[in-house]
Amino acid sequence: MTRTIKIITVISIITITELLAIKLNALEHEERATRIVHKLNKEIKATFDDALITSEVLKEMVLLSTDRTFSQQQFDQLSKKLLSTYTNVDALLYLPKGIVKYASPYVEHKLAIGHNVLLDIRRKRGADESIHHKKTTIIGPVTLVQNERQAFILRKGITDDSEFIGFSSSIVYLDTILDIVEKSLDESDINQYSIVGYNPDSDTQEDKVIANKGNATKYSHHGVINLYNTKWDIYIFTNNGNFASRLVIFAALSLLAMLVWAAITYFRRFQAAERQRHDLQHEAHCDFLTGLLNRRGFEYRFNLLKEKNTSGSIAIFDIDFFKNINDSYGHDIGDAVLVQFTKLCAAHTTSEFILSRTGGEEFMLLMPDLNQYQAKEICEKLRIAVEKAPFFIKHLNINITVSIGISNFASNDKMETALSYADDALYQAKKNGRNQVCIYA
Repeated sequence: MTRTIKIITVISIITITELLAIKLNALEHEERATRIVHKLNKEIKATFDDALITSEVLKEMVLLSTDRTFSQQQFDQLSKKLLSTYTNVDALLYLPKGIVKYASPYVEHKLAIGHNVLLDIRRKRGADESIHHKKTTIIGPVTLVQNERQAFILRKGITDDSEFIGFSSSIVYLDTILDIVEKSLDESDINQYSIVGYNPDSDTQEDKVIANKGNATKYSHHGVINLYNTKWDIYIFTNNGNFASRLVIFAALSLLAMLVWAAITYFRRFQAAERQRHDLQHEAHCDFLTGLLNRRGFEYRFNLLKEKNTSGSIAIFDIDFFKNINDSYGHDIGDAVLVQFTKLCAAHTTSEFILSRTGGEEFMLLMPDLNQYQAKEICEKLRIAVEKAPFFIKHLNINITVSIGISNFASNDKMETALSYADDALYQAKKNGRNQVCIYA
């Protein structure tokens, strides 16, 4: 090999190595950032789901009243129950004709009483959106007039066929959201990020920044957090490698054959990972109504646990007398009950658990690494939450209960066997009077 060829070869290897280093770092960061955004998206959405439910309940109470209003005592009773049930919501307000009349907790928000958001230039645009577009509006973070704290306001316009009645508002403090954001990102070792939100009460970019940490660079991952009719942009920043990694790569330049083999191995793994992801997308199907895994998706996840020699517990949920709901109110109301039931279950389970709807009013919950007694404790808490939670749908207040059967499984058990045992336990729960949790014995 001549001197010229050696120089060309070394330069070529250095160039290829640098490109591979950049590509590898970008792929690793993109995959990691996508996982982080997905996790953050789910956690923040759960918080605003609580705010949406509380505002909707308050709105329905107004529409169900004969004179389109209710007393301070009725508001206080309802607010106390909602705020204790949906702990991510910090406050509730009722604004007939846009003027704050009731607030809970009262002491912390009493200065808001009498405030007219339709005359407040800082709030008017967001209020008008709720009225004219008849949609839920989330704004923030904004400074509250009553206590000067930064918060997000979920505002829902209340109207009937003839006139505008007012607003129901749920408040989530910025501190509550920032705690979720910082905890989630810190757990993922992310120290440079920026989150920008939509604020219809402001045109300035600075007022739209929700959270910011570290310095921005050109190497960033952009994700979107969807909150109903509002979107947040999240930017996660990283550098493009470091000197130590390049030094290691440079030291390996003399081993051309190993470098080429490593590159081939990398691309093969990359292609295999892409094929696996593609296959998973075709295999895993979701229930169209609730967004949960269907039985096929549930079986796929169960088999993945078996490959990892994981044991655990399976629970089968069955909403008691659900057929009566469909027969009495129609399938549309029944579907709405299933959706709300799904949200309630998701709020009382962790991301390690696998929740699915297998058909009708039957659901399954896969709980890895839990024995049947630990699983019963979790399911019992869920059963109580379902029994106590108000299901407000249109003009109806529907109360439901759920029967649950539990069985455990070993890493070498078939899914059909575990489900059969859980189904036997569910049968026992129904036989004993429903609205209870039974373990397969």
